[in-house]
Amino acid sequence: MLKKEFRDTLQILLESSVLLLSVPLICLVSLIMGFKVNYGQLVKIISITTVFAFAGYSGLGMFLWEMRDKGFEYLLTLPMSRAKLFIYKLLPRVVVLLLFLGIWVLVFNQPLKDYLLVLVFIQLVAVCLSLAFNSYLAALISIVILGLFYGLSSMFITALFLRWQTVSINPFEIISPYALAALLIVIPLGLSFLLTFRNFDLKPYKYAVRPYFFIAMPLILMQAVLILLYYEKIIAIYKTP
Repeated sequence: MLKKEFRDTLQILLESSVLLLSVPLICLVSLIMGFKVNYGQLVKIISITTVFAFAGYSGLGMFLWEMRDKGFEYLLTLPMSRAKLFIYKLLPRVVVLLLFLGIWVLVFNQPLKDYLLVLVFIQLVAVCLSLAFNSYLAALISIVILGLFYGLSSMFITALFLRWQTVSINPFEIISPYALAALLIVIPLGLSFLLTFRNFDLKPYKYAVRPYFFIAMPLILMQAVLILLYYEKIIAIYKTP
């Protein structure tokens, strides 16, 4: 099964790499229209976008395709524990993502830390949502929304970090604001995923996914409401020299 998952992951990588075809198209358009393009920067942007696309696409493909094609029940009948099934599905995606990112970092001489956290966040969110939806489009929209919310949450927690810097005991010395923002989203989603994964063959689909509605959604919405309530104060802290 592990070999099959690596093959499927490499196929997802190939499908994601279609984005790279936009590079020669943009270059051709620039030549026809007569405007200048920084080709090195263009390749860099399109290639890292491909890495991000693979992170989300491969994460969603972990279980969503089986859900869509009615093959998830077959997976649960395989002679292996659910923990082993989860590892077999996740491991190829993580390995290929890290290799893909590593090649990009070496080619463009970029610091790994600037991209690793966001890529891990996107892939974990996608994996957690792979059981929540039957529709790829709905799952993709959810990832985009959660990605935007992650940016806003990071901004909010960074503002708290700036405020706490004046205090002798700073909790952000233990964890960075960006990692904390990611955890506050991934933990509710991960808990909902695990509960759904554990009970999937015991309950109908609409009942099995209830943890997403009763755990993940309320906790993330509470964070969103809190951020909206203190939005102006956040902006004021950022504008303070």
